[in-house]
Amino acid sequence: METSVWILLYVTACRAADISYMRTTIQNHFSSIRHHQTNPTYKELAKTFIYQEFRRFGLATEFHNFTIDNIMGSNIIGILKGKRFGTYEDKIAGICAHYDTVNISSGVDDNGSGLAAMLEVAKRASTLERQNTVLFISFDLEEDYLKGSDVFMSQWLPRFLLTNTDPLRSASQTNVHGFYVLDTIMEYNTSARSQKFPRSLTEKALMSYFSQLYNDLVADSFQGDYINSIYRKGVDESLQKALSRAWQSLPDPAYQMESLPIPVSDWNAIFASNFREFLRSDHSNFWKYHYPALFLTDSGNYRGDMIKCYHHPCDNITVMLTDDNLKFMGKQADALFCSLQYLDDADCETPTKTTNADATRGCPYFLIFLITILLFMLV
Repeated sequence: METSVWILLYVTACRAADISYMRTTIQNHFSSIRHHQTNPTYKELAKTFIYQEFRRFGLATEFHNFTIDNIMGSNIIGILKGKRFGTYEDKIAGICAHYDTVNISSGVDDNGSGLAAMLEVAKRASTLERQNTVLFISFDLEEDYLKGSDVFMSQWLPRFLLTNTDPLRSASQTNVHGFYVLDTIMEYNTSARSQKFPRSLTEKALMSYFSQLYNDLVADSFQGDYINSIYRKGVDESLQKALSRAWQSLPDPAYQMESLPIPVSDWNAIFASNFREFLRSDHSNFWKYHYPALFLTDSGNYRGDMIKCYHHPCDNITVMLTDDNLKFMGKQADALFCSLQYLDDADCETPTKTTNADATRGCPYFLIFLITILLFMLV
């Protein structure tokens, strides 16, 4: 009985996604073209907003400016420092979403959705005292051959790890949990046959490599009513384990998650295989530089409205900003927030062992404490 009550309270604490915040964030800041040539002014405003939100949440925030192929870009990085920041024990996790668009699209799903969810998680995570550090990263020039994340991985991250970890460790030895990469995450479609697949993922391939996904799709008439969790089998599974556990603890079963564990781990081998289509966002560079990463996506141009709207003008607030799509995003934000808590400290896995000293650490025990009092008052 006691364990069941704690589980109920913990799940309640994780259900707090601010749908209104995500809606207004997209409407006011990520609802027009964000491209360095066709709408540089709006793109600059979006970049400034992300930076200011990170600062408002209390994150150590910086622009990572770069020039590549004569194009100027700027990643925005917010650092939520944990108690272990700068020590050997720090286990760094991250959430990432690109903020640029192609030259003709407003990019509400691609990738205003990922940005809004990332900012929502950052807002909530910043209210808790943490053991380990979390990086929130908004990449530029994703739509230009993933240039922003490439220069981040080759320049910024190694320098950060060498500077802010134990001096006896090299960057390659740093214990990094990994990164969740969000890109096009809001298209929720319950129409039959609304979910399509690239030609390389034939029905036989789906049955062979992703049998659970295939069986679920057949049972649901290939509805696009789920988020794809794409990761490398045996490499990124700690990220998937935390996310899956969080997802299963949350309500709203209509919003589902399907895991796609790629049976190939080496980036070059993936590129040369039928799974090449899975390298189409910034997580690709994490894999290329040998860091754990998990890709969350609604599958972009393979689902519902996005089949015609991906990289086109109809990826806009009129088509995409529906209540169902926002609730779908809300569950993802809840799951990501809880995943960070699971990764942060073993106490998150055994909430019944909470002590007064743990009340503001890791999992949101203070909220649980308040809910406990309320339940006892109601009883």
